[in-house]
Order: sequence, then C-alpha cells, then structure tokens
Amino acid sequence: MKKILVGLASLAFIFTLVACKEETDTPIDGETPVENLTNFELVKKIADELVIPNSDEIRKNIYLPKSTKEEVMILWTTSNPKAITPEGYVTRSITADQAVTLTATLSYGATVERRTFDVNVKQIPSTTEAQVQESIDDFVLYENNYVDRDILILPRTSDINGVYISWETSDENIIDLNGNVHRTNQEQSVTLTGKFTKENVTLEKKIDVTVGSTADDEPEYITENDSRILNKIYVKNTEEILKACVIDDLKPGDAVILEDGTYNEITVYITDSGTQEHPIFFFAKNPGKAIITGESRVEVVGDYVTVANLYFKDGYPTTDSGVVSLNGNYCRFTNNHIYQFEFSGYDYKWVSLTGTHHSIDRNTFDGKSTGGSLLTVWRNDLSSQYHHIFKNVFKNFKDAGGANGYETMRIGTSTYSQTDSHVLIEDNLFEKVSGEIEIISIKSGRTIVRGNTFKECVGLVTCRHGKNSLIENNVFLCGGVVDTGGIRMYDSGHIIRNNYIENANSSSNTRAGIVVHSGVNEAGTTATMNLQWIPFNILIQNNTIVDSRQSFLFCGKYNYPAKDVFLEGNLIVSKEWAAIRFDKLPTNLVLSNNHMYAKAYLDTTGAVKGVEVPKGANFSTEILSLTPNASGIKLHESLGAKNLKVLTSSNAGASWLE
Repeated sequence: MKKILVGLASLAFIFTLVACKEETDTPIDGETPVENLTNFELVKKIADELVIPNSDEIRKNIYLPKSTKEEVMILWTTSNPKAITPEGYVTRSITADQAVTLTATLSYGATVERRTFDVNVKQIPSTTEAQVQESIDDFVLYENNYVDRDILILPRTSDINGVYISWETSDENIIDLNGNVHRTNQEQSVTLTGKFTKENVTLEKKIDVTVGSTADDEPEYITENDSRILNKIYVKNTEEILKACVIDDLKPGDAVILEDGTYNEITVYITDSGTQEHPIFFFAKNPGKAIITGESRVEVVGDYVTVANLYFKDGYPTTDSGVVSLNGNYCRFTNNHIYQFEFSGYDYKWVSLTGTHHSIDRNTFDGKSTGGSLLTVWRNDLSSQYHHIFKNVFKNFKDAGGANGYETMRIGTSTYSQTDSHVLIEDNLFEKVSGEIEIISIKSGRTIVRGNTFKECVGLVTCRHGKNSLIENNVFLCGGVVDTGGIRMYDSGHIIRNNYIENANSSSNTRAGIVVHSGVNEAGTTATMNLQWIPFNILIQNNTIVDSRQSFLFCGKYNYPAKDVFLEGNLIVSKEWAAIRFDKLPTNLVLSNNHMYAKAYLDTTGAVKGVEVPKGANFSTEILSLTPNASGIKLHESLGAKNLKVLTSSNAGASWLE
C-alpha cells in the first residue's frame, strides 16, 4: 500500500491514479475490499454495522454519526425528540423511563438503506442517594487511570445529576489536591478519593492512579542524529520525495529528510504508521531551510508520525482542514513556522487535529487575516483526545470585526461538548491575536489552559461549553487595548486559579478581567447544546487583576444567574474603576479572604445597584502600591497570584527564528 502522496500540479493526475490503485483495504476473513463493493453492498454493510451502545440504559447524550469515511450520509429521525433529538441530545424524565425509536437513513448516490434502533432513556433516579451513586458509576477520572503529564484535573462536578465532587489524595508528593503531578524517572502509584455530594448525601469513590515516568519523554528538537531513526532518506526536490515515499513504502524508523531548498505546490499525504520506539519522520535537515510554498499541505493519517522544522510561506492550503492535518494518533508537529500562508477571501484552518495524543510544540503561527482558526481540535464523537499543545507562538491574527469563526484556537464543538477532551494547552505565547471574542474557544470538558502569556489580544479565553476546565498560571497583558479581557465562562466545575490580568479595557456585558456569565437553564439541568449553559460550582482562586476597567463581571445577558461561585484569595487593584460589576446577583456568591483596592466596590454601570460590601472582600479605597518585578508584572508577595512567568519569542515558538 502506498502511503504518501506528494503532488506537483503537473503530476496531480498521476498521483491520483497511484493513490487509487494502491490505497485498498486488506480483506479480513475473506471479506470483499470496500472499494470492490457495489453502492448497494457498501451502504448495506455500513447499515448492518451501525450500533448504539448501551441502548437499554441511555443516561447521557449519544453519538449519532452523520457520515462515514466512505462518504455515506446518515440522516437520523426520532420517535420522541423530547427524549432524544436527531442530534443525539438526551433529556431524561423524573417520572419514568422513555422508549424511543431512532431511524437511520443511509444514502450513497441513489442508494438508500434504513435501520431502526429501539432504545430506552433511563429515568432520573428518584432518590438523591441513587443519583449520587449513578454519578459515581458513570465517572471516569483519566484514560486507564494512567497519567503521563504534569497536571491532572480533579473535577468539581459530575457529568450527570449535578453532583459536586471534592478530593483527597494518599500522597501529595505524587498528586496534590491542585492536580499537580510530580513525575520522576520511575512509575509511581497513588490513590485518589472522590467525595460525591448532593444535598445531604455524600458517597466515596477510590481510584488507584499510576503516574508514568519521565524516561519516555521525547527530545525537544528533531535532528538527523535522532537515535530513533533507523533509515535516512535524503531528498532535494519533489520528484525525490515521490520516489522515496510513494514508490517505496515508509516503515517505522524511516526518516524523509528535506535538504535546503524551496518545495512548490506539494501535497504530502502520509498513511503509514511508525511506532512509539521508532516513529516515521518527515522533516527539514536544517530547520527553516526547507520552504513549502504555493498550493501545498501536509496530511497525516498514520500513527506515530513526526513533522518538523518546515517553513510554510508564500502559499495557501488546498482544503478547509488547512496547512497541516493530523488524523492518526500519537503524531507530532514541532519546530515549524507558518507565515501568512493564506488565500484572501477563503476560510480555512491552519492546523487541524483529529485522532488522539498529538503533540503540537515549538511552532510559530504568524500573520493570518482570513477566517478559520489557527489551530482546531476536531471532536467527531464522544471520545477524548489528550492532545498536548505547548511552547508555541500565535501572533498577528487580524481582528474580524465581530465575525464568528476567527478563534485563534478552538477545542471541540457544541455537539460533543458534554464529554471530556483532556487537551492540555500550556506555555504558549499569544500576541495580538484578535480575530474574535474567543481567543481560545473551549467546547469540551476537562480542558487545561495554563502557563500561557497573552499580549494585547482582543478577546478572552472562553469556557464556552463543557465542564471542569482548568485555567491557571496565565498572564494577560492587555495593554489597555479596547475590548481586551482575560477569562469568561459558562457551564460548571471550572477552576480559575493563579492568573494575572493587567489593564483589561472593556465596558461591555461580555468582557472583563474575569467574566462569570448567566445561562439559559437551571443548574444541573440540560439545554440545547449550542446555547449558554449556566455556570455553577465555580472556583476563582488566587488571581490578581490590576488596573482593569472591569475586574469581575457577573451574570450578564441571560435569564438564570450563576450559582455557587467561590471567590477565594483574589487581589484587585484598580485606582480608576470599581472592583465588581453585577448584571444579576449570583445565587450563593461566597467571598473569602479576597483583597480589593479600588475606586469603588460596585460598578454602577451594572444592572444591580446598592450591594453591600461583603466581609470576604476586604475592600478599601486606599489603593495598594504594587511594584513591577523583573518580568514587568505587578505581583504582591503574599496576596493574589504568585510565581508566574512572562513568555516571549525567546522561550516559545520555532527555535530557528530570530
């Protein structure tokens, strides 16, 4: 099977023939290969393979595929849309189970096939104890309870029934209660105990976790001396790439190494797989000296493939998925530069991720002005992704003037937002990325954004959908630019901890240093997936907000105010403006050990007036003096955020850029 396609425009037809001839599915147990089936046989085969897991006990949203890789389209209808919609959204009853018939209509050309599935949506348990137990039975902490990164989210709320969770650990030197994972060169074991509570009922779940060692961590940079390389294939033009990669199969440990030069109008399509010990490599021998131009892109479908050291400029991608698309598993895109790689008037991403466990590190993304995210994590079903996005630079993304679809980074979609992605975004620099209000648009559960620096970005890190995300240790240097801000959120269980936000400048009801929105539903209930779910059980802890027009903004726009919001140990210093704006009062806003030095406690532009200063605010109009540290940020020695670093292009982005 030929696994890589490299195309010049003049050779596109030849390459298409090669791909069609060689890319066939190997038959298993005498089955006919897919490409040899008639339309009727293909549609029938796919229809017969459709299944809805746990169909007798539906408790959460279910995955109803809309199409297949063979481009068979699937249209779903439902006998009871109040229980299950055609999109798979589930609403449970408090009185009885609900029987639903789902019908899938599959079509390919003129061929149509139908299948029906009888499913049962379980009643919400009638007792609180049963609801808590159901949440425990549904709960999964992490994949195989094996953690191979330095941070783990300890969720505050369950995915179902609105149950709150607190935690204990058997050894804080391995995993502490902030979720920090202290790895060594050996595997370690620790037991975490979750206390699941609703109303007056608390039940426990013990989870034995294995922490992976640091011994298998990858090297920072890819060179031709990498010990994992078994076979080096040097190429200096597109024809040699064709010979090396299309005529000859790539095997684990093979490295296609690009000599210095310009590679114009190429499409690299990789479907072979390496292994953890010996990935397949595609990289420039000298970082930045292999230049990809023209109508070009790289797509990886295989597993364990590393793409490195390339310079994309003076060109544009050929599809909506962008310049680079990683669709396999355990792939890496590292030490590359994408610069103004676009075609005016067309909307497409720069990097798209499907599959799982990809690393996107030490790249520079610079100068995008068209629609489409610089980096998109696609979630095509209910599974988790576990991608790691770190030490990159994202800069100079043009302001779209309020248009949607200009996020710098998007994690997931509304459809699958009530499941967890486990994507980790850390130690990146975002500078003047101003496409739209959502710099990072989080539409999934348990996404981590930590240790990043944001400079003069018109927008905010936004928990748009999904539960239990962690936003910590970030630095927002807004520079007084209009409509800048820090963090905003919907849905439940989020932890906003140890962030620094300076000179955010907005008077709107959607932007501030930290925004806790209102929502369209009551706490613990469901709503249409793309609407604004109420924030509840939110922890906002040890943040510092300095000289910002709106430091805290609560409950703008929607009907149901946020519930159970805990402000602990935050520091606000604002000589010119008030500390807090309320458009609605949250239900149970708890303030503990905060310190607020501002012109006033309450911003009178908010809809709510006359709020008394709570004891836990420690409010004063005598402005605290803060001195910038060596990084230029104003941290207090004992109040608010601590131990933060400000990233620059010297400690993030492609290593070879000046």
